Amino acid sequence: MVICCADAQATLPAALASVAWADEVVVVDSGSVDATPDIARAAADRYVVEPWRGYSAQKKYAASLARNDWVLVLDGDEEVSPQLAAELRALHSAAVDGLDLLTMPRRNHVLGRPVRAWWPDTQSRLIHRGRARWSNDVLHDARRPSAPGRMRALKGHLEHKRVGAMPAGLKGGGDPVGWTDYFSGARLDARLLDTARQMHDRGRRVSFAGLWLRPWFAFWKVYLLKLGCLDGSFGLLVAQKAWVSTQLKYAALWAVQRERRVRRPGG
Repeated sequence: MVICCADAQATLPAALASVAWADEVVVVDSGSVDATPDIARAAADRYVVEPWRGYSAQKKYAASLARNDWVLVLDGDEEVSPQLAAELRALHSAAVDGLDLLTMPRRNHVLGRPVRAWWPDTQSRLIHRGRARWSNDVLHDARRPSAPGRMRALKGHLEHKRVGAMPAGLKGGGDPVGWTDYFSGARLDARLLDTARQMHDRGRRVSFAGLWLRPWFAFWKVYLLKLGCLDGSFGLLVAQKAWVSTQLKYAALWAVQRERRVRRPGG
């Protein structure tokens, strides 16, 4: 199995401990300046430093370093739950013969709490590296089977525990809740235009009605349809962030549409 990470000293120990049963653990670090290298070298079978290639490309490179064709791919802030570990350890070659990948749900944590509205957040993380097909998405990584029916779902889940820096002015030291990673929006802002350009290249467009309706649909989907309302003020915050993220994404797509229209010959 492989773990991709950077500056993951707060979460990597738990990630490594959750896969201590694996026959091989490879850690690929995209440039840590904290204690991540020491933690990885002490617990992993192999530690490799590789400059960041992108979400899918980094994981694809990491998978290429593994000894086996079947590879479990994790991030440094993810853990394999005991239930998922039991399922994985019970797999045998006959069970995956004819498959390209196996999926599992992921439970995401923000502000120290699991996000009900994001469940099941299905991830394609156990792959046959010679058969699974890799996406080139700007914002996320994903793998797909080479043909329909060549995938299977597992019941056990991953735990995704964000860790970031505490906002200025707040007390409490390190932030196990992921404020800067989620609510500040810094990471989203940095990728908005690239995401919008990729959406445009894939034929996506947005109209006046879309600019108005899509953010509200995202809000009510998270708050009501996905039962975020059961999480009180926390659920409201998550739904509000969904509104903001959707509004910014489609505003960026609108800007790209306008830019491409202006540049078009005769436009």
